[in-house]
This record gives sequence, C-alpha cells and structure tokens, in this order.
Amino acid sequence: MNIFARLATASLFAFLPATACAQSSDEAFIPDIPSENIEAHIRFLAHDAMAGRASGSDGYAIAANYVASQYRLIGLEPAGDNGGYFADVPMQIVTPVADTGTLVIGEGENAVELVNGEGLIISAHPVLDESAVTAEVVFVGYGLSMPHHDYDDYEGVDVEGRIVAYFGGAPDIMPSDERSHQQRASTKRETAAAHGAIGYIQLSATPEAQYAGFASRLVANPDIMLAPAAAEPAYNQLQVAAGVALEGAQALFANSGTTFEEAAERLQSGEPASLPLNITVSMTQQTNRELYTDHNIVGMIPGSDPELADEIVVLTAHLDHIGITDADGVSMTGCRSNNVEDRICNGAVDNASGSAIMLETARTFIQTGAPRRSLLFVALAAEEQGLLGSEYFATHPTVPAEAMVANVNLDMPVIVYEFDDVIAFGAERSSLGPIAERAAARHGVTISPDPIPEQNLFVRSDHYNFVRQGIPSVFLMTGFSSPDPRWDEGEGFMGFLNTHYHRQSDEPDSDEEMVILYEQGAKFANINFLIAREIANNDEPPAWNEGDFFGEFYGADR
Repeated sequence: MNIFARLATASLFAFLPATACAQSSDEAFIPDIPSENIEAHIRFLAHDAMAGRASGSDGYAIAANYVASQYRLIGLEPAGDNGGYFADVPMQIVTPVADTGTLVIGEGENAVELVNGEGLIISAHPVLDESAVTAEVVFVGYGLSMPHHDYDDYEGVDVEGRIVAYFGGAPDIMPSDERSHQQRASTKRETAAAHGAIGYIQLSATPEAQYAGFASRLVANPDIMLAPAAAEPAYNQLQVAAGVALEGAQALFANSGTTFEEAAERLQSGEPASLPLNITVSMTQQTNRELYTDHNIVGMIPGSDPELADEIVVLTAHLDHIGITDADGVSMTGCRSNNVEDRICNGAVDNASGSAIMLETARTFIQTGAPRRSLLFVALAAEEQGLLGSEYFATHPTVPAEAMVANVNLDMPVIVYEFDDVIAFGAERSSLGPIAERAAARHGVTISPDPIPEQNLFVRSDHYNFVRQGIPSVFLMTGFSSPDPRWDEGEGFMGFLNTHYHRQSDEPDSDEEMVILYEQGAKFANINFLIAREIANNDEPPAWNEGDFFGEFYGADR
C-alpha cells in the first residue's frame, strides 16, 4: 500500500460518530467526542508526508486540502473566498541585502559607521525595496505612550520627521498580559509612526562581540511577512529599522550631555529619560522579496435563531508548523534540531492537536444541531511566522467584521499527560471567563491563571489579533495540574516545552518517549465544544469587563 493509500485509510477514523449526538438544548448535556477521531486527524496532519506543514510548502497545501475535505464531509458551508473553503493570505519572503544596509552616526571626521551583521542589524522592509533616511535621533525610553498609566515616553520631545531610538521591553507597571502587548515590536512601531517618526533604532546593552553572533544570522537569512499591500500601516512611514549593539548605542549618546548607561539607569528607576540626542544618523536598506499566497481554511455552521444568526463566534486553530531543517540541522522557521537523522518537525502537539480538536468540535455541532449564533471555523496559516494568517483574517475577514462577537482559539493543547486544569488566556478580561469555568467544571477541570507570564504567551497566539480588533477572545491550553504525580506542578507541560517543542520528536509514536494521550485530546475537545456552545446560545454576546485595557483601547469603536 503506498503512502497516500495508508493516509486515506487512517483518515477513515474521522467518520466515527460521537456517542452523544442527539439534538439537545439540555444545559446538562455533555458531549462524548471519540478519541479515535482526534487520533486520526493528528496522525494525518503530523505525518512525514506533510513535511512539517511550513508556510507556503507543498506539505501545508496537503494539510489545507485535508481540512477543507473534512469541512465538506462534516457538512460545514464554505465561507472562504469565491464560494470556497480557501481564503487567500498574501505573503512574501523577504531577505535584506546585507552589504547595502548601513548606519552612520554623526557627520564628518567624527562619524561612526557600524558594520551590518556585526554591531548592527538592518532589517528587511516589508513595503519598500530600498530606502534611505538622514535625520536627527531622539531617545524615547521604551518607545511607549500609555496615558492610562500616567506614562508617556514621547512627552516633551518632538519626533516628527526624526528617527527614534528605544529599548526593548516595557516598564513593570501593568499586568503581565498588557505588558506583553506593550513591549511587542508592533506596538512600538505603531506608537512611533503615530508620533511622526520616519525610522527607528532598537538599542542593546550587549557588546558587539556577543551581538555579532545573532546579527550575522539575521542579516543573512530570509524572513516571512504579509505581502506589502497587507503590511502594518506603520511601515508606510517607518522607512528603515535597525538594531545596534552597545558600542553603537554609546556613540548615539555622544552629543546628548548624558551617557547611554546613565539614560538606561534613569529609565529603569522610573525617572523621565527621553531626550534629543543632538546627533544625525544616516540609514539605508535594500530588500529582496518573493511573493506567494498561503490559505486560511474557513467553514461555517449558520445559526438557528433568526435574531442571532448574523452574530458569529469564530473558532480558530493554526494549521501550519515549522517544516524541516537543512542537512546541518538549521531551519529558517525555527526547528531546533535534536535528531540529525530526522529532519522533519512534524508538529503533532503544535498544532495538529488544536486543529484536530477544532474539526471534532465542528463535527459535534453538526451532529447535535446548530446553536443560535453562527459558528465560523478557521484553520489558520503562518502562525509560526508571527501570527500572520490570523492578522490577515482579523483585518480582512471573509464575513462582516462587525458580525464577529467572540474568538475561541486553540494552540498547542499539550495532551501528553492527564490534565486537571486548563489555562484560558484572556478569560479574566471579558464575560468569556465564567463561560470557560463552567464548561471546564463539567469535566472536573478548573481554569487557572497564566502560570508562565514571562513567556508572553498572551501575545504569541492567534487570538491576539482578534483582541486587537476589539473582539473578546480566549486562548485555551492545557494547564500545569495533573492527578498523576509524575506530571503535576507543570512537569508535563514544561517537560514538553523543554524537550519536544519545535523539535523533531513532536510526532506520533516518537522514539523519544513522547506519548500522545488521545483521550485527553477528546476531553479537551469536549470542553471546547461546551465553551463555544454557551457563547453561541447565550441571549447576549460576550462583553469586555468594565475598565479592561484591551476592551477600552480596542473595543470602544465596535
């Protein structure tokens, strides 16, 4: 039997019906999704034939067609482009032309020219093939403007038509998920552009001898972004972006009346630190780009209530993973080689598990009857490249944007141990929190707060792009508690993260003793179904909690 015949045979398991599949509006109803269905999807999507499902690859195309076929078999209505299940995501591979990336600090005989790939990183530009700017530089602390916290790095300085220089990170004056949002590069770009800057420099305290190690890789390697027409609006104004090592940062402060170290110390102590640096910088960049199209896969179950069917609950899971390494164990997409003989990063847990659970959630809704609101199921592209599939869908949806009232996102349920709790990132910010708690409780599971805020997971999965459109959202992941003492206190989750995450061993039947517990996937799917069911059947749509930052900042215009 050839490989595709074997895969087709494996996928037949996905036709098994749920054992509780009668039409029911009983609030005590608990679904019973077959673990065999979860297993069948994971085994197909994480098979070597998918070659790791990297963005733009043949393997991703096979996986996308599998999901579309499952939508059709399940009975979802096409909700993508042109009456089909596929929704285009315009993408590009960008590569900086390293020897044309320059940054010169100052003018004349005292000018300091940094070397790209050593003490300097000139990034590829998602919009401009080439650009050059010469402008004064203004230091703006962390590069943030947060009046709701009485904090503004742009207060008292004029950056219109200038280049801003700032540190990574954010002040420790806010909850961890908002801090994750504020220190994200996109937030700082948006803030710089809104204040009129034309370029930016991120400062580092790392000496050039150490900085050069990753600088040389970044200026030589390609990156994947949304295509120019879909890029962040800030890029139309910010013409050149750079990062500089310690020596370059010190040179930028040469005429400022203070030192780089003194400015950093003031900033960390909470004192105002922003100031004009009284120095001019010239920056240039050149970018090579190759355009291509990826696909989100979109299907719908229309709502049963004529008064609520126009409101849509969006259920998401990213379908892509990170592909394969080259012969030296290196991957552009982040696969960390731990097996030189196996170059494929299959992504069984990340995120074939989430995709499988989403598919079985859809099947169970078809079997039990449509809820009052409509349900939209979206298998997302290019999450591993920076949440690009969800960014494009959230800003260019195939349904009316104002109709999307909630998002429930599945990313990497770590079903390699029996779990007692679920983490619902964002649950405390809206009425989705109590819904998630009730659904989990019916399976003897609790909802826990973020146990690893330092990982910034709130902004590292696809729900974040729906949050940025003002849509109440939760991101569901297995928690740290287990009735099995071998895996309690995070040993199961962190064990996966430290040993198998983004490695070749994240695959079914791993030789490195990673055992996928498909019955735990079914339990997670049952909880996901109950969450979506309550959202879709409630009289009122989800709402942000009063005073919530994301609700007020992004949700005010909805």
